[in-house]
Amino acid sequence: MKEAQAIEENDEDFTVDESTPYAELWLGTHANGMSQVAVKGKIQSLLDYVKANPELHCGSTSGDLSFLLKVLSVRKALSIQAHPDKHLAEQLHLERPNVYKDPNHKPEMAIALSEKVRAMCGFRTMPEIQSHLEQYPEFAIILGQGLSNQVLKWKNGMDSKKLLRDVFHAYVAAPEVILTKQVANLVGRLRKLTVRNDTQHLILELEQQFPRDCGIFSPLLLNIMELKAGQGLFIDANVPHAYISGEILECMACSDNVVRAGLTPKLKDVPTLVNMLTYKTGKPETTKGRPLGDNLRRYTPPVPDFLVDVLDIPPGHTYELSAVHSPSIFLTLKGDGCLKQGEVTLDVSFGLSAFVSAHTSCAILAGPYGLRLTRACTNIEHQSVNISM
Repeated sequence: MKEAQAIEENDEDFTVDESTPYAELWLGTHANGMSQVAVKGKIQSLLDYVKANPELHCGSTSGDLSFLLKVLSVRKALSIQAHPDKHLAEQLHLERPNVYKDPNHKPEMAIALSEKVRAMCGFRTMPEIQSHLEQYPEFAIILGQGLSNQVLKWKNGMDSKKLLRDVFHAYVAAPEVILTKQVANLVGRLRKLTVRNDTQHLILELEQQFPRDCGIFSPLLLNIMELKAGQGLFIDANVPHAYISGEILECMACSDNVVRAGLTPKLKDVPTLVNMLTYKTGKPETTKGRPLGDNLRRYTPPVPDFLVDVLDIPPGHTYELSAVHSPSIFLTLKGDGCLKQGEVTLDVSFGLSAFVSAHTSCAILAGPYGLRLTRACTNIEHQSVNISM
């Protein structure tokens, strides 16, 4: 398999090469990955299209979409990162607009498309971190004796947030000379083992991808998650995470704000990340979505910006999708068929997408092999869905 093509932001000369694999597909109105629509044979940006008649297309006067739909194909681990909440996003955009290019928050939902998706998300429990300090002296050296002793003395009932913040800060801000030596010591020791657990396998995998990076130690602090096809994971603002491998359907608030601290050659904003995290411990819950009848499964996050529907329509069947007070983006995941509104029809097949305006219904006709598609829209189940961009 060829390496996925890296695309520079705002590359106006970029054209899709059908023979080349790509790591990400963006569907939405964000400036860093603007979708184009074909209207009566003419191509224009999706943002221009909805702004031409915002009440018709968006169901409001905002003239924009509150959500961004993506497909990720992760062969090499993505950076350890978190996304700011709305207040911090506005502040970061005001102070450093060249780095944080929009003022919006970025909660997200990841749904596994492949049979296995691996990720790291949220901090491990304090007993797990204590155990790792005892098992991995290299990590204890990075933290320093005093801080390591504080962690080992922690007991249930004691506050953990400040201590965990100190641990994370010491880890991501460790001097390079110390980090490089301890990475070499840890990797050398693990390679000599004849039997390794999942954490140790991941440490060695990350070291191959990002030699000498501080993120190599991240599996000792962060929960290792494994999602099966159809399982979803909601990641709120200010939660550290990193996707490791697999194909993922991802939906989020319309933002590209990312604060990174490891497993990346890109800008690392350690002070911002250390200060913004919630330092909540424990493994995040996963979801299989909620069935709404035989053909539709809904993934509903606790935020108003977006939700995700996955529709499975048997061969030759028709599904009537009722109108909602939100614009929608459809993406075909498997099979083929067509979308129909009145006398207008649009053929769809794997990888093709469509935009549907607010307050419009749609008939979905599956072809001879059935049809699976996903719909992203504003969270129509949330009590307050008036999103201002």
